[in-house]
Amino acid sequence: MKTPQIGQSVLRGRRGMVLFVSGALAMGIGVAGGRALASDSPAAQNQVEADGRETQTPVASQAVTEQDPSVAPSQPSPSADPAPDPNALADGVYPTFVRAVDVQGAKVTVDVLQVFAGTAAHQAAIEDGVPWADVQYNPVYIRNENPLLRTLPVARSVKIKFIAMCMSPSRWVGLTELRKQTANFDDLYYYEMSVIDGSVVAIEQKIAVSAC
Repeated sequence: MKTPQIGQSVLRGRRGMVLFVSGALAMGIGVAGGRALASDSPAAQNQVEADGRETQTPVASQAVTEQDPSVAPSQPSPSADPAPDPNALADGVYPTFVRAVDVQGAKVTVDVLQVFAGTAAHQAAIEDGVPWADVQYNPVYIRNENPLLRTLPVARSVKIKFIAMCMSPSRWVGLTELRKQTANFDDLYYYEMSVIDGSVVAIEQKIAVSAC
């Protein structure tokens, strides 16, 4: 008995489709396998690692130095200026009693006075409670309220003038004579000291009381 013609055609069609599907599956498996093999190769792995490094964000390392708050930074101590001497004499002429003379060291120790003449002398004596009759014949009236003594250097070019001496002696000779005349203190003479920049540049002997 013969197989119908229509049934044979259907069978052939089914076989062709099965072969087509099988071939497609085989091709897909081959491509996937090829990719898998390619991805397992050293070159592919190196490329993957390189791509991974490119995607990473570089972080710059910064060294942070922390300072101990208990340790203060060292700073140079400012140099302090010497305090001015409140008893220093400004430039000027000062009436004084000479209390000591250092010839070798060229220094004099003096007691600064207040000297008044004429009407001012009369007024000062009244203010101090001194009878005017006791001092009216003196050339000056001397007030000495401050017992402070000052030691001053004597300039090398100092001019020293004594009442009984016409010439101005050298510093050594003049200080020697001054020490001699003031060794035993009295108020017969006082001395005007001319001061410049803290040094005595001139000494002049003056009469303080009347000789009569």
